[in-house]
Amino acid sequence: MIKLIGFDLDDTLWDLLPVIIRAEDVLEIWLRDNVSELNFSVREMRRFRKPMLLETPNLIHQITEFRRRLIEKALIQSDINPVQADVISREAIEVFLVARNQIDLFEGVESTLLNLSKDFQVCALSNGNADINRLGLKHLFDFSFSAEEVGGAKPSHHLFTTALSKTSLQAHEMIYVGDDPLLDVDAAKDLGVHAIWMDRGKKKPGRHQADQVITKIAQLEEAIKEIASRV
Repeated sequence: MIKLIGFDLDDTLWDLLPVIIRAEDVLEIWLRDNVSELNFSVREMRRFRKPMLLETPNLIHQITEFRRRLIEKALIQSDINPVQADVISREAIEVFLVARNQIDLFEGVESTLLNLSKDFQVCALSNGNADINRLGLKHLFDFSFSAEEVGGAKPSHHLFTTALSKTSLQAHEMIYVGDDPLLDVDAAKDLGVHAIWMDRGKKKPGRHQADQVITKIAQLEEAIKEIASRV
């Protein structure tokens, strides 16, 4: 019996790219207005990504801290002292997070999740740093976990096993819905979790065939019913 429906967030329940572009623009304006000494634009800070990951590879699973340290590095490279750079980078990342958590749900998402919550536990499991509290979506989910919280990003099993442990459920009692064939479908299926691929027409199938494939949220409830009927 299916008891838990898990969701990826970015590009599954809303379009991520315009959100990030807008958030980086907001951060750019804030930095320009508050740190005149800074010699790098937000996009130019990307040059520090590769050397930083080589030096501290665990940051790959800590995307908020990773971005904060990129800002901090750019500040230090602009001859701002490390103590001040630390303070400014923490203010800056908060500015970014506020903007990053302003999203437009795909049509039908809220009503569908509310309907699902009548029959299932519903959770959010995301590699990203979207926050259901900041998003104003807490009422749609029983709980949520991010890769930063659990110490491992999909396709590792950390998010799934944490959710299953919290609910005392087995993998076959869970369905996971996501847009990425590798990070969502393959990762879920490797663990024995049923997977629904939200195919946005941008990615090729992965190693595993999804239990159901949908192209819009309006198809989700029927897809869940189909899986539940044969479990």
